[in-house]
Amino acid sequence: MRRSSSGAVRLMIAVLLIVLLLAGQAIGDSGNESGGGADTTEAVGRAGFAYLTGIRTFVAASLWNRVGPQYHGYYDEIPLDQQVYMLPTIRMVTLLDPEFQQAYYVGAWVLARRGDVDEGIELAREGVEANPRAGLLRSSYAQILLYSVDDVEGAVREADAALDSDWADLSEMNQGLIDIRGIYAVAGETEKEAAVLEMLQELDEELGDTLTPVPHDHDGDGVPDH
Repeated sequence: MRRSSSGAVRLMIAVLLIVLLLAGQAIGDSGNESGGGADTTEAVGRAGFAYLTGIRTFVAASLWNRVGPQYHGYYDEIPLDQQVYMLPTIRMVTLLDPEFQQAYYVGAWVLARRGDVDEGIELAREGVEANPRAGLLRSSYAQILLYSVDDVEGAVREADAALDSDWADLSEMNQGLIDIRGIYAVAGETEKEAAVLEMLQELDEELGDTLTPVPHDHDGDGVPDH
């Protein structure tokens, strides 16, 4: 983990140097295009912010690409509570790009599964606050609240919000609805559970076998697998 962290730090230092270089270029370009005064200051500010935002999101994606393939490949067979090697990178990704949903999603479950439940809940909450329309993060937050601290009311609240949120694609929506249905079943919300089941059936009729089945609780610990 130390090698991974030091590598990430070196990358961040390189990024800061690039940002400084690009900011200088932005100032020079803006100065050439404008006559000066307030207009120049405003143009420099816009250009610098655009450069910085682009660099930050690029670096966040680059950092995630270092752990993402491992998480979905070789490390896929390792329990989440043992995948702590990802946490420093995940923290850096969320700081650089607060809209990077997968980092919040994976990080919150790693923390919750290893026993750092409060930290997991905090990271899940942070993800929802930064991405209030993200169905993936809402449904995941609801699951953590229900299965980690038995907060049924909070879980139902977040599940309700997830139903009124956005999804990256229909496959993600399918997984989210399955998770939400499970939350409603545990909470005894039979009408809501039936409504979600109807939504799932409609998705199945529309897409059929193109939807990938979602695994659930293969390890028998009472918590849906992720």
